[in-house]
Amino acid sequence: MELIILFLIVINLCIGIPIGISYLIYRWIKKKGFDKRIRLLSLIPVLTVGYFIYGAVYPSAEFYKADFKEVTNLEFPESGNIKYKTASFPDHFGDYTSSFLIELDKNDLEQLETQLKTAGFDQKENKMGSNQLDYIERKKGRKSYSKQYVRQRKNGKHYSVGFLDDNKSVIITRVSW
Repeated sequence: MELIILFLIVINLCIGIPIGISYLIYRWIKKKGFDKRIRLLSLIPVLTVGYFIYGAVYPSAEFYKADFKEVTNLEFPESGNIKYKTASFPDHFGDYTSSFLIELDKNDLEQLETQLKTAGFDQKENKMGSNQLDYIERKKGRKSYSKQYVRQRKNGKHYSVGFLDDNKSVIITRVSW
């Protein structure tokens, strides 16, 4: 019960403070008699907070490219195309789960597999389950896994890279707890 009350207080502060600041700016501009169009400046605090909330809920492609580098120790390839992506919202420790399906050309696919073998990934079936991975697996359609590489880190991170049988698609999943 206390957690729910704390959550509601945090939400009210995150939304209420920018709205209050916007209202004060609006009143000040109106009181000074500036042009009515300048009153739009009062929306800046609300739009700024909205931008950050949107970015946290719907991460950009750069977020997934950074996860690709973390998992594989490779820069995101030029031929890479992110087809589907999803991530959980980070908890208060910064832990989250992300999963995405990318398409690569044959050379980058071979380079990725070589890098995974040298980075200590084990070739075995992924037993880790998450809502994000389930979502991506529903999006992949009839494609099935041809190879899967898994790596468990000591710092509570689990990496999974699954190669699909169409010889161009890869599903990458990062889980931390």
